[in-house]
Amino acid sequence: MSSAVSLNASYAGTETSSSVSTATATTPTTTTTTSTSMADTFLTLLVAEIQNQDPTDPTDPTEYVTQLSSMAQVAMAEEVATEMNTNAILMSNLQVMALGKMVGDPIMVQTTTLEVDDGAIQGRIDLDDACTQVDIHITDAAGNDYDIPLTGSSFGPGSVSFSIDPADYGIPPGDYSVSVVTDTGEEEVPVEVAGVVTDVRIPLDGGTPLLNVSGVGEVPFTMISQFGVPDDTPAQNVV
Repeated sequence: MSSAVSLNASYAGTETSSSVSTATATTPTTTTTTSTSMADTFLTLLVAEIQNQDPTDPTDPTEYVTQLSSMAQVAMAEEVATEMNTNAILMSNLQVMALGKMVGDPIMVQTTTLEVDDGAIQGRIDLDDACTQVDIHITDAAGNDYDIPLTGSSFGPGSVSFSIDPADYGIPPGDYSVSVVTDTGEEEVPVEVAGVVTDVRIPLDGGTPLLNVSGVGEVPFTMISQFGVPDDTPAQNVV
């Protein structure tokens, strides 16, 4: 029976090695080759176990059946992993192609930063609670803060649109952070800003694709909150 234990230990090590290879494989061919090599190694160990078992105390045949069944399950899992890896690569390629076609399209993205120029800053905030005062704070790297109150007697709960002309508040072009303060003390109010996709960058390390959006800068594509920009901005919410 000690031979069976030795086989299981050797087989476990083979499976671990294969899992690492599969995780780092870049093509289905490499994964298939690794899976085949693992099966050959298993069968070699199984034959060696049968040949070297104690004739006076042979291994229970059901143990061989169990081991073969386990091998079949591992091989099936390898095939599923290969298919999933292939599908993931296809989806990633389709995603990149779709993002590339977005250059020139208007979108809205959730952001905490702005790239202020001569154009108006259009966007919206999403309030959890109703309030009577909302201030948008645009702050530069030096700590200079521009407090911009929204006009209106009540806001929220829900979406509140805004449009800000930087020139009206003496905000020079540059990079800024943006945040919202309400009279109810609501924290971390989501801010969405409208812009046009000027380019798409795919990180060399395979990270999340980045969109360069006018008025915002680079943001992960996952921060897109709307495709297209609504042309209706309620008058009571315009700054």
